[in-house]
Amino acid sequence: MIKVIAFDLDDTLWEVAPIIHRAEATLGAWLAQEVPQLAYNIETMRALRHEVLAQSPSLAGKITELRRRVIETAMIRSGVSPAEADQRSRNAMEVFLAARNQIELFDGALDAVSALAGQFILGALTNGNADIGRLGLGHLFSFAFCAEDVGAPKPADNLFRAALAHTGAQPHEMIYVGDDPALDVDPAKRTGLKTIWVRHSGKPPGETEPDATIPHVRHVGAAVEQLLQQD
Repeated sequence: MIKVIAFDLDDTLWEVAPIIHRAEATLGAWLAQEVPQLAYNIETMRALRHEVLAQSPSLAGKITELRRRVIETAMIRSGVSPAEADQRSRNAMEVFLAARNQIELFDGALDAVSALAGQFILGALTNGNADIGRLGLGHLFSFAFCAEDVGAPKPADNLFRAALAHTGAQPHEMIYVGDDPALDVDPAKRTGLKTIWVRHSGKPPGETEPDATIPHVRHVGAAVEQLLQQD
């Protein structure tokens, strides 16, 4: 029997690209005002990101800390003292995260998730750094884990294992809903979860067959009903 439904967030409940673009623009404007001597902009910091990651491979999958470290490195190389760069980079990340968590849900997504919240334990499992609390969705989700919380991003199974441990559910008692076959459907299926593929992004099918496929997250309730009938 299904007890838990977990959702991917970015590109499953909202489109992420314009959100990141806007957040980076907000960050760039803040940096230009607060650190005028900064010799980097958002574009050149993308190149710096590869350098920082090569020097600190442990930051792979830790997207929030990696971005902060890139900003900190850019500041230090622009003449800001290490201590000041540490604090200012943390302030910069607060600016970025505030903008990054200003999202616009796909049409019908809120209604679909709200309808399920009264019947199942709902959770969020994401490689990104969207924050359920900041998003104002905390009343719908009983738990939320990001890759930085569990030590590895999808397609590793850490996020799914964390959800199972947190809820006490068995794999067959949990459904995972996501848009990416390689990062969502395949690893969830290999972990033993049931899967619903939100197939709206044009991505090709993965290695495994999802238990249900829908064109939009607004149809998730019908897909869950379908799986309950098969259970």
